[in-house]
Amino acid sequence: MSNKPKWKDPGIVLTIIMSLYAMVVFFWWPTDIYWLGVSLIGWLMFFGLFIWMVLGFIYVFWVEKLDKQKSS
Repeated sequence: MSNKPKWKDPGIVLTIIMSLYAMVVFFWWPTDIYWLGVSLIGWLMFFGLFIWMVLGFIYVFWVEKLDKQKSS
């Protein structure tokens, strides 16, 4: 077992980022702001899909890099 800090684990870091984004969305939910006829919360959720996808790619590449470092 390694002595690597838990805060540098890719899963923990990306979970914190996802949780912060979700908090922003849910705190913003009660506001009634519209942009181009769509509620701003709808736009946040729509753009969130792309953020989740990018975070998924980051996670995969980060874990692969850590595996390569560990195996060499």
